[in-house]
Amino acid sequence: MQGTIIRLLPNNGYCFIRGEDNVSRFAHARAFRNPLEFDRAREGQGVEFDAVQDTGPTAKSGGLRAINIVLLPGGYAVIKLPI
Repeated sequence: MQGTIIRLLPNNGYCFIRGEDNVSRFAHARAFRNPLEFDRAREGQGVEFDAVQDTGPTAKSGGLRAINIVLLPGGYAVIKLPI
């Protein structure tokens, strides 16, 4: 699935991604395939990811998560959506 980083909190090590289905998902820095990509990520940037439902006791954002995140070539390939 493709989406856009709508909120990036680099000091906390996570972000929120809104998918093409218009649903926001929590994503930890460790969810990026290449760990260095989190440091290069910016709000409004296009990404590709797998969507999963987290049912664990520490589930955030309604349990919706993004994993296997990859920055899209060209950076801002997807229009930034309002929060």
